Amino acid sequence: MVRREAGADGMARVHRNDGAIAALRGVLAAAIGPIDQQFLHSRMLRAWGHSKGMARNGEWIGKMRRAERLVSVLWDRGGLPAGREAEDIAVGADARAVLEADAAQTRRFAAAVETARAVCADGRAARALDGIAAAERADLAELERMLAGPEADETPTNVKHLMPKPGGAETAAAAIDGVLPAMTSAVSQIFFHSLIFGNAGRGDLAGRELDAALRMMYRAEALLERLLDLGGLPSGAGHAIRIGEGERGADETALAAHDDIVAGLDAGLATLDGIADPMTHTLFDGVLRAEREDRAAIAARLAD
Repeated sequence: MVRREAGADGMARVHRNDGAIAALRGVLAAAIGPIDQQFLHSRMLRAWGHSKGMARNGEWIGKMRRAERLVSVLWDRGGLPAGREAEDIAVGADARAVLEADAAQTRRFAAAVETARAVCADGRAARALDGIAAAERADLAELERMLAGPEADETPTNVKHLMPKPGGAETAAAAIDGVLPAMTSAVSQIFFHSLIFGNAGRGDLAGRELDAALRMMYRAEALLERLLDLGGLPSGAGHAIRIGEGERGADETALAAHDDIVAGLDAGLATLDGIADPMTHTLFDGVLRAEREDRAAIAARLAD
């Protein structure tokens, strides 16, 4: 059964009554964990000066591009990506643990892709899933190769440990880790909305959301780097995303994400001592100001 209707945003979609939409949405939901985990791990390896840091960053980009293809296939079938409740991801404490966690995550995601592939007999969906499965198998083979080689036991060369005065490191690390999951998840959430608008032919909105995702990414990277400088590690706790339908839905979910982030930054800033640790205090203050500006712009659009 096929029907065509316009959503609240006026963007027409074809709706097919089959299991492929649910299967594709399931794969996209399963992709969020690997994307967010790879985001953190690739930047951790780069900060440590690991020889494969840039290669792992390339794999993060590859996962985002594979998600882009899935969103396109899902859109053609009349579906949208689904949000996901908060889930933890595994964060490694050293290079070996990072690679092991990524290998385990890749195996789980590959299994989810294979399960969806059994449901999707449609040509384009099947080809997309086959391509993703092949890419994930190739990445798993590379991870297993590195785990068997010298890359797994590389000693960090760039760890700076720019510690604040005694007593401030734990407070600063806790403040950063309190907001980093929400920021990392927001990168994926806003990027997904950019993909949705791109497939709807709304290049203006797609570009706007992509710019917003990049701004969020840069802020998350800055906080993660400071956390690593302090000798801390992200916990990987509580990664969730919200997906809204249409321009207003995207703005409402973005506003909710910014609200969570601003609250986390406010709470963290209140614990920081600008004299004992001026670097973290100044970073938090700058990120908070930028977040409030982005939040105000979204709130103004919703008020129109």
